[in-house]
Amino acid sequence: MFNGKSLIFGKFTRIFILIASVTMTLALSFSCAEKSENSDLSSAAVALVTQNQSSSSATTANTSTGTCATNGFCKMFATAGAATKNAGIAGLDNNCQTDTNKPSGGGTYKALVTDGVNRKACTTANCSGGTSEHIGWVLKPNKEYRRKDGTTVIGTTTANGVFSFPLTNSVEILANLVITNGIVTGMNADWTSNASDCLDWTTNAGGNSTTFGTWDSTGSGLIGGVGTSGCSNVHMLVCVEQ
Repeated sequence: MFNGKSLIFGKFTRIFILIASVTMTLALSFSCAEKSENSDLSSAAVALVTQNQSSSSATTANTSTGTCATNGFCKMFATAGAATKNAGIAGLDNNCQTDTNKPSGGGTYKALVTDGVNRKACTTANCSGGTSEHIGWVLKPNKEYRRKDGTTVIGTTTANGVFSFPLTNSVEILANLVITNGIVTGMNADWTSNASDCLDWTTNAGGNSTTFGTWDSTGSGLIGGVGTSGCSNVHMLVCVEQ
C-alpha cells in the first residue's frame, strides 16, 4: 500500500513538474515577446521622432528666409497704384505693402520718401556725416538692391546708406508700368529732405507740391532731380524691402 501511494505521489510530482515547466516556458516566451514588442515600439518611436525632427529641420530650412537685411540682397519695386499722398508716412508704406506689383514671397516694404521728421535720409549732401543722419530710413548701408525679379541688380548703397549715382539699372522699365513713371519722394537730388512734401504727406490738394523723381532713371532723377509737382497729380512710389 505504501508502495502504491509512493507511485501515485511520484506520478503527481512528475505531472506537477511538467505543468510548472510548461507554465514557465510560456511565461518566458510571453516575456520575451513583450520585450521584443516593446523594443520594436521604442525603436519605432525613436525613428518617428527622428523623422519628425528631420522633417521639421528641412521645413525650417526651406521656409526660413529671415529679413533681407541679413540676406545677400534686398528688392525694390515701383507701385502700380497711385500714392495716397494725404495718408502720412504710414499710409505710403501701406501702399507698398498692398500694391499689386509687390514681389511675391512676403517681406516688408516701405516707401522711398522722406518728410524731414519721421523719415529722413540725410541732413548733409549724400549723408557725409554717416548713418547717424538717418531717421527711420529705408535703405541699408553697403547693401545690394535688385529688381523684383531677384536677379537684376539696381545698385549697392554706400557705407552712408544711400546710392551713389548712376545706378547699375533702373528700378523698373517702362514696359512694366505705363500709367506714369513719376514718383513722389520729398527729397532733393542729394538725399536731403525738401519742404515740398505735400505738407508732410497730409494733403493731396493741388495748391501744394512735392518733389518727384522717375522710377526709370538711373541718376539722381530717381529721387528728386526732376522738379516739383502738384499734390493732386497722379504719382507712384518706389518701395524698398526691409
